[in-house]
Amino acid sequence: MNLVERCKEGGMEVGEFFEFAVSQRPRRTHLLDVGDYVVISNPFKKDQVDIESIAGLDSLEKGDFITVKGITGPISGNVFIKMNKGKSPEYLLIEGDGVTGENGSVYDSMKEYLVNRLSQN
Repeated sequence: MNLVERCKEGGMEVGEFFEFAVSQRPRRTHLLDVGDYVVISNPFKKDQVDIESIAGLDSLEKGDFITVKGITGPISGNVFIKMNKGKSPEYLLIEGDGVTGENGSVYDSMKEYLVNRLSQN
């Protein structure tokens, strides 16, 4: 999987995101910058997450973000991918405070993926 390519495409299968996420130690939001990506559950495609580039932080209000496509939301409770260009590790998983895996979060999609994967065995 080419994570940069998937982020630019705007999405990936939950299984691909699962493989990335389980290989990471989540970091906190003080590392988040404009140009990083927010990972959003896709309510219409349960097997996919959407990924959008962050265009602004503390926009519309302090503690919020806005994407290049105009989606706004709180940093708290969301999951992000940081491209750590020229540094190691190359990619970081960033979690906002309050990520619980409830209420349609990306982690709910990952849990469902894992349950389905285990039931196939």
